[in-house]
Amino acid sequence: MQNYYKAYLREKQARDELEELLEQKTSKLYALNIELEKKLEQLQQQQVAVVQSGKMATLGTLSAGVAHEINNPLAYLTCNLDTLASYSEDIGGYLSAITRLINNEQTFEQFKSEIDQLQQSVTTTDLIQDVSDISEDCIEGCQRISKIVANLLDFAKPKIETDTEFDIHEVIDHATELLKNKLKQLQVTIDCEKELLITGNKANITQAFINVLVNAAQSCNEKRELDPQYKATLKIKARNRDNHAVIDIRDNGKGIEEGVINKVFDPFFSTKPLGEGTGMGLAVVYGIISNHHGVVSISNNSEGGASVSIRIPLSDSTNPLS
Repeated sequence: MQNYYKAYLREKQARDELEELLEQKTSKLYALNIELEKKLEQLQQQQVAVVQSGKMATLGTLSAGVAHEINNPLAYLTCNLDTLASYSEDIGGYLSAITRLINNEQTFEQFKSEIDQLQQSVTTTDLIQDVSDISEDCIEGCQRISKIVANLLDFAKPKIETDTEFDIHEVIDHATELLKNKLKQLQVTIDCEKELLITGNKANITQAFINVLVNAAQSCNEKRELDPQYKATLKIKARNRDNHAVIDIRDNGKGIEEGVINKVFDPFFSTKPLGEGTGMGLAVVYGIISNHHGVVSISNNSEGGASVSIRIPLSDSTNPLS
């Protein structure tokens, strides 16, 4: 009986030690989990900071082109408003003549003579048509400036954006619109299938496309410096392939040296002279696309230039049977 009791005590002690050990391990595991969550949060914050830093660097690249895009409509707005100001004097002349006739301050013959004299400067038909055309031009110019500023603000402002569903075509249009001045010397062709809907952070995806397009434009510009007869082309194609949006961005620039092509997505790697590049452009692209469960690759074209291929899963609404 005593042996059974001793065995029981040994078993109880072993069980107590095991429970204590399990409690210690559970407590330690909980602490490690808390620490892991903190590290994950820090990593996410750092990732947001890197993307935002990339946006700021891109804004520096965009600034001159955006200023030019705003100055163009501003120039004809100023010219049109000057013309409208001069037309206001002509309109005032017609209104004054009509007012004097209504108030019996002049005879109809005097009114007709005054109108004939005003018509020699500008006819009422031309005046009405010109004012209408100029007003439409002014509205179009204001809308153009408003769109540029809205796109720039939407791209630049830091924000925590929840995932939304959007068409990849919208992103391509947004990116090329912001880079319109930078791409003006390239023959740009866009060929996108409709309804390529993906779910994710639209602002970050736009950032990724801008980075790729900026690199393509710079490559083409560098080649133009070596060959003045060179005609730069940029082709953007988007297709639905196996429930993925596959976007190919192909330029005919100078391409990438084979010895470094495997390093282009590495952080801080740059082929530009010291001080001219952050080395984060394509690294940011890689991070953004990876976060959207996609893949990005780059290769040289046999005919010259380089191609970037981006593959992102389509959202469920695009493929309801998937």
